[in-house]
Amino acid sequence: MKISQINIKDYNQFKNLMLDLTYPKGHQKEGQALDKICFIGQSGTGKTSLLNVCKAILRATFKPNHDGSLRGTINTADRKHQLKNILVTSYFKNLKTVIEVKEEGNIVWKWNHLDLSFSQTENIVPLDFIADFYADKNLLISFPAEMVDNVNRILQETNQLAHPFEYLKTEQEIKQNLSISQEKRKVFDFETENFLDIWTDILKNINDYKVEELKYSQQMANAFTISTEKGERILSHFKRWKQENPNPIEKLAQQLNPILNKFYLNLKTTFDFQSIEDLKFIKIQSFGGAEEIPYHGWSTGTKQLILTITPLFQLNTEETIILVDEPERSLYPDIQTEIIDYYTGIAPQAQFFFATHSPIIASAFEPWEIVELKFNEQGTVYQEQYYKGERHIDNYFIDPRYLRWDSILMRVFDLEREGNETRSEALEEACLLKAKLKKYKEENRLETDEGQKMLEQFKKLGKKLAWRLYEKN
Repeated sequence: MKISQINIKDYNQFKNLMLDLTYPKGHQKEGQALDKICFIGQSGTGKTSLLNVCKAILRATFKPNHDGSLRGTINTADRKHQLKNILVTSYFKNLKTVIEVKEEGNIVWKWNHLDLSFSQTENIVPLDFIADFYADKNLLISFPAEMVDNVNRILQETNQLAHPFEYLKTEQEIKQNLSISQEKRKVFDFETENFLDIWTDILKNINDYKVEELKYSQQMANAFTISTEKGERILSHFKRWKQENPNPIEKLAQQLNPILNKFYLNLKTTFDFQSIEDLKFIKIQSFGGAEEIPYHGWSTGTKQLILTITPLFQLNTEETIILVDEPERSLYPDIQTEIIDYYTGIAPQAQFFFATHSPIIASAFEPWEIVELKFNEQGTVYQEQYYKGERHIDNYFIDPRYLRWDSILMRVFDLEREGNETRSEALEEACLLKAKLKKYKEENRLETDEGQKMLEQFKKLGKKLAWRLYEKN
């Protein structure tokens, strides 16, 4: 499913706000839902609120209604947002649908019955149709801005100060705990879902592989104590199993290492098998594999990347909606320049919604992918338009991809001036010096002691202002 329009009649600071989330005219994907959307705007304009609208819809519980629609209720955890008077248009396997959020958490999902006419003859209920389509896919993956903070809070609340993933359940422990639901998870919400349960699901194939490899390791150790022949036989079986079952953590390393290498780190692909705890999550080691880095030694940026990239690679993200609040958190600018392309490259068939305050993040988006939210004089929120006339790719007059960072801050993020007060004063002084130097040059006095002193002062200011003084002024 991909969202193509959000129409909010009356919700919090939004009044009659309609967001067109499709590619504009002239684009090769004209009329299709955008693959990625970036919400920007000053604090309080509702960037995170829009993410919550998307999340609440996908977390709702639906039941078939007699008129062919689906009726349901907002999840308990999402009712705190008090969603109401919202229409969301989406495309589900090329079928147009409208989801209406009414008062008191009630929600209706209506289908285009002309497009879905086959359901009448084959007696297919839309809910079953959705369930079948998402049998091996996932509806939602949601990363809050406080992703790492939430993990740290869980560790503090449970007095677990070591590696948080050491407390994940192995497959054997899951089978012993009958309270764990056997229903396959379709929503991965890292804000409200149980931390250990959600990561147990994400890492199931890796831990299953580790458990099987540990079994072979133990069998070989026991067999060789009995006879070399028996040990060699089990070793032969083990090698054949390894050939038929590629190590899933090596595939994950292919995705993580290119960006972890920028931190001079690598994903550890071998297991020590010193205890059952070695089976439960990935390990990080220094560049070249010289030293394993414990979780408390990971930088916040490293944690942020691993906690977000791993689920995107591990899970089937076809037709999944992925929400990322503040993707720039704890990331150095050089990583920010790459992170959006990195996320979308891992999950190319998903639809991404980002909310950011970073001009570097914003520069990764086409102008029609940016939704800039602003307050009007009445205190309600509207979308700033980046085009004039009809919504056509040729009519957009702002494109962050072509702007310098300072220009993005001024033209996209609406900073009224360049730099701070100190810079402004320095610019004024430099302009006065430049005018005087021009006059000195015209009067052939530039080579005088006074002229050279003035030129040296101008150059000194230029360095502080980060001017390229080798260019002719």
